[in-house]
Amino acid sequence: MSATQLTTSAHLDETGHLDSSGPQEIQLALMNHHQHLTKCSPAQLLCSTPSALDHGNRKKDAICSSSTNKENENTLKPRNLKFQKRSGGPYMSPLSLLNKGNLVESEYLGSPITAIPKLDKNPELEEDQAEEISDELTEFFLEDQEEAKVLEEDSKQEYLTGDFSQVCALPTVSGRHQDLKYINPETVAALLSGKFQGLIEKFYIIDCRYPYEYLGGHIQGALNLYSQEELYNFFLKTPVVPLGTQRRIIIVFHCEFSSERGPRMCRCLREQDRALNQYPALYYPELYVLNGGYRDFFPEYTELCEPQGYCPMRHQDHTADLLRCRSQSKAVEGERQLQKQIALLVKDVSP
Repeated sequence: MSATQLTTSAHLDETGHLDSSGPQEIQLALMNHHQHLTKCSPAQLLCSTPSALDHGNRKKDAICSSSTNKENENTLKPRNLKFQKRSGGPYMSPLSLLNKGNLVESEYLGSPITAIPKLDKNPELEEDQAEEISDELTEFFLEDQEEAKVLEEDSKQEYLTGDFSQVCALPTVSGRHQDLKYINPETVAALLSGKFQGLIEKFYIIDCRYPYEYLGGHIQGALNLYSQEELYNFFLKTPVVPLGTQRRIIIVFHCEFSSERGPRMCRCLREQDRALNQYPALYYPELYVLNGGYRDFFPEYTELCEPQGYCPMRHQDHTADLLRCRSQSKAVEGERQLQKQIALLVKDVSP
């Protein structure tokens, strides 16, 4: 092979294409291309090989691309977000403010997103805020004390007699009307058996049912008073006074269910008693209502009833009696209301 052929083949690339550039120009082009590749991103390296370079240069580009990719991977690694102490001003993270539910201060960095710089404190503003908070706390404390006193007084009144002089002798239970004191059938049975003789001088059981109900069966010793006039005449025309200050006069009201008639008569006696005395004095400070009425007492303590029977208010054999008793009660109540209104008018007219 001649020298001319060798020179020509030296300038041919591996694919057989003729390159017009000399050896020095090719070396300079490679160096420039290498510098260009180091400045490119990994995405640009995939399409950065120029068509002017030969296949041998593409191998060099591939090697350069892989090394550049490794370098770029090292530079794109995420930062380690460990908590580090900063030499400048302290920072607070919302999560670092809580320690078992309590607010605390922290000098450590939290998340770069949630890190919040601590604001400078104003001593004068802090004093004003502290005084304002102190005043509010004092006001709330006084309000709580007042509410506690009211609740305490209300709870005490639930267990005191009507004149607030002493604690009730009988254990009470919750009932339908919150303004009245209720006792259960067991307490009435204990009262009949004499278990409260040490406290009670005398007790009355007032059966407020209609006469035909009372005759059908009632608690032993109970008095049948179903009108307010009868109640007033029996207890307030000549009040019963206990012989000793520590001895009690107990009155227990009931009807069939102790739902309406019994509670109404109990309130009536208390109102009339208040009208005859200077508040809070009363002739009969201790009034009770039998919870559940005769309907609940009779099945449990039939032996304490006489006769041992139970006649409901709406018994089919006493329809006429029911109508008569109701009409009488309405007439008496209407007359009482009229007299009450007349008394108020006379009181307003009198000088």
